[in-house]
Amino acid sequence: MAANKFSISGKPTRTDSHDEFMKQEVNGVFEDILYFPNQFNPDSSKVLKQKNKTFRNVSFKDTEFSNVSFVYCNFEGCLLLSSKFIDCEFIDCQFIDTNTNKSSFERTLIDPAYFKKNFDLKADTNIAADLYHSLYKNLSNERQPDRAKQSLYMMHRAENAHLNSQLRRKKIKLPTFLWKKLTHAFDFLTSGYGLKLYRVLLTFVFIVSFFSGINYLFRREFFGDGVISSLLDSIYFTLVTLTTLGYGDMYPTTQIGKLVIAGEVTLGIVVISLFLTSISSRVIRT
Repeated sequence: MAANKFSISGKPTRTDSHDEFMKQEVNGVFEDILYFPNQFNPDSSKVLKQKNKTFRNVSFKDTEFSNVSFVYCNFEGCLLLSSKFIDCEFIDCQFIDTNTNKSSFERTLIDPAYFKKNFDLKADTNIAADLYHSLYKNLSNERQPDRAKQSLYMMHRAENAHLNSQLRRKKIKLPTFLWKKLTHAFDFLTSGYGLKLYRVLLTFVFIVSFFSGINYLFRREFFGDGVISSLLDSIYFTLVTLTTLGYGDMYPTTQIGKLVIAGEVTLGIVVISLFLTSISSRVIRT
């Protein structure tokens, strides 16, 4: 199911006060309710604890949650349209098919993994991107770098999926779509949008292995006789070339060899740039 619904199904009950809402609980479940008060916590100077609660098919449109602690809570098929969460905490909670359009978070402890099952990235891409961006800003301000990084990663994934929707609705043209898709694919595979350092290292290992094999197989065509005599020589030359050290003890002597090695140098610069970008991003966000 998708989280892009904008109305509560069935015949929900309207509640005009928080006390009235709390009386609707049945075995820890609040179900089929329209919550109309502006505040979920009537006295925000005190922590309002909600533990082992399930909110199912409940509308919290334009509701402000201030100083509320949600522990082991589930939000299923709810509406959190333009809701605000201020000084809240979520511990081991789960969101499923819940519309979070224009929701905002301030000074709130929350794990983006709680929304793992919430979005269908075919139908909810815009809503998902907006939510993860809000989570990223909140978690960055709260100095939670790992969760902030995960939010930013998921935001990029949602933006990538949103390109399909934009193409279907003719908001972007095919050449633009293809270029952005290619860019996203490259960033995702090689560095995880600059957030996955291990992917940069894996990319570098793959490139070194690939070109070491190429340089060894075509050693005579690229270098002539006697320059590269073993696979180890080829690995050494490839590493020196990709890292742009260029000792000069081995070099191509043919035209085709110079052309291929020039491409390797260019690729090495790109990979090193990705690595430095990932390192700087981790340092800045930490």
